[in-house]
Amino acid sequence: MILIKLFVLGAIGYLLSGLYDIAVLYRKTMVKWFFYPGFFITALPYLWLFIEFRSPLPILVGIPLLIFMSVCMILLIYSVLIEIPIHPVQPKKVYDRGTYRISRHPGFLWYTLFNVLIALYFGDISIACVCIAFIGCNLLLIIIEDLVIFPKMFSDYREYKKQTPFLFSVRPLFHRRERK
Repeated sequence: MILIKLFVLGAIGYLLSGLYDIAVLYRKTMVKWFFYPGFFITALPYLWLFIEFRSPLPILVGIPLLIFMSVCMILLIYSVLIEIPIHPVQPKKVYDRGTYRISRHPGFLWYTLFNVLIALYFGDISIACVCIAFIGCNLLLIIIEDLVIFPKMFSDYREYKKQTPFLFSVRPLFHRRERK
């Protein structure tokens, strides 16, 4: 029952995050701050998992998984919350550098890896199902962003979609993209 409650909490966070995107799109400044906590609400179920459950793994396996989880979380926070704000971009233009060269949604890559590691760490099929459901919620959000919200938000998003894969490609790592 606790896992169902945690899933509902996380799903509410994703709904609020999507509403935040819509508020930004329609320039509803005051409203967007009401929905902004959704991004952080999506993290609460993970904190609760670590409070409520214990890993059955031996320390020599658990510690490396925790380290890899931490790396994924740092990359997620960097890609989603830090990378774009520290690199100024012209208004209504897409940021297409750094991790956004390898994927239009690099946060999804780190988030998916984080969830896989969580499922492995706890070794519980019910927790693994919740992690898969969270990945599904995130995927639904980024599909809506990619197809509906971002093309309206950024004037050059269609061109960016042609140059950058939805999820992942090694090509941008080895080829320099020419700036216009």
